[in-house]
Amino acid sequence: MSTLASQLRASLVYVNGYCLIPVFTLGIIGNIANMIVFCQGRLKNNGCSLYFVIVSLIHIFVLCFGCIVRVVITLSGFDLSHFSLFFCKCRVYFFVAGVVLSRFYLCLICIDRWLITSLNARTRRLSNVKTIRRIILVSTIIWLLFHLHVGIGFRIEISGCVPSSDGFYSTFYLITNLAFSIIPFIIIILFTTLTLHRIIIKKRLGNKRNPIVHPVERNNHQSNSQNTMNDLDERLSNRNLQLIKLNIIQVIFFILLNLPNTIYTLYSFITKTNQKTNDQITIDNFFNYVASSLLYTHCAISFYIYTLASVTFRKEFWTLCLRIQQNIVTFFRRFL
Repeated sequence: MSTLASQLRASLVYVNGYCLIPVFTLGIIGNIANMIVFCQGRLKNNGCSLYFVIVSLIHIFVLCFGCIVRVVITLSGFDLSHFSLFFCKCRVYFFVAGVVLSRFYLCLICIDRWLITSLNARTRRLSNVKTIRRIILVSTIIWLLFHLHVGIGFRIEISGCVPSSDGFYSTFYLITNLAFSIIPFIIIILFTTLTLHRIIIKKRLGNKRNPIVHPVERNNHQSNSQNTMNDLDERLSNRNLQLIKLNIIQVIFFILLNLPNTIYTLYSFITKTNQKTNDQITIDNFFNYVASSLLYTHCAISFYIYTLASVTFRKEFWTLCLRIQQNIVTFFRRFL
């Protein structure tokens, strides 16, 4: 083994064993806080908040079945998935399904924000709590059932818990993995761009002066324009704009932290038939682990991004902290 490969292996031990521990800890705390905050105050009445809650819950599953398991394996030197087929299948199933569901719901958040900025009232009404609950229930069941193929196709082989090398399934797994990596990027970028375009149009309509026309026509034009603007202002309330802001920021970090994983997935698909040396395999594994670590980081930092970026989120979180403080003080006063 070359010196470079040895250095990369040592770097992986450091990254997996120590850098991911704070990522996991802060991620669990942050995602639990996310779920509590989005269920509080004014945010709980917004349908989009349900998406943020379910995404935070899914991120916890990804961190538990991916991040912390890797830390334990690195520090202990023992990988149970090499010996227990049940653990092998369960770990991969919940991790892969969690990553796909996380990306799917981020796509739905982008689509929901696009719907809420529509000029068409019927389109805007599609974004409501009842509809979103049904979408979450049905889509979660569908994706969980779809990923049962992991329980069929994964095996314990010399290299560990991997897709079956019989031929068909390994190709199927690579193709689906590639599709679920690239398609969410396209949907997220598309609907985020369309949402921003609608917001810009709304602002231009708000700043645009009315043209000089006949008094009667002008009054009718002003009345219709005013009704349209009032309707837009009602829908694009501060709360909705804050959720749009959170969504855009989440999209930016999603692209930055998930793009390396997508690139590696594409690279693996292209080079899957190539014969590689041990050094090449070590280098590939290094980039795979780095890309996965960035994916875990994305699952862990949402709460801290929301806190820094959104005034509404900070207010709700501060209100929650004050309520907890009051409950603690009240509890101790009973015993003092």
